[in-house]
Amino acid sequence: MIRALALALSATAVYADTYCVDLTALVNGTATEIALPSGTPGTCTTSLDVSGARALNCRWPFDYRAKAATDTFTGLLDATTQCLSTDGLTDQGVNHPDSYDLRTFETNTAQVSISIKDMGARQQTFIFLRVAPIP
Repeated sequence: MIRALALALSATAVYADTYCVDLTALVNGTATEIALPSGTPGTCTTSLDVSGARALNCRWPFDYRAKAATDTFTGLLDATTQCLSTDGLTDQGVNHPDSYDLRTFETNTAQVSISIKDMGARQQTFIFLRVAPIP
């Protein structure tokens, strides 16, 4: 039992390290994709902001209000805090029947936003990651 726990924790640490390497590359503008600390690849697209800078937007779908979604969101916040050595700022709440939580991390070169959104009409919960350069 202890050996299984040790193996699980070391696997989690490896994924978190990989996530940190990937996130650092995104923040520095040298990558265009990322996986969750669990190793799950995201569906990522790029968008242009008004200055012409390209932001990366990734999403991961889950079953509606699944515990796995909230656990993944919490793990993603923890991994991002450790990787960027900064705490994320909490956004204000919204007056909407679906739930929403957004955290924003600032570095010298980019803004990293992580959110979880329950979408009742779709019966899905999504985690979103956005990495946008700071002009």
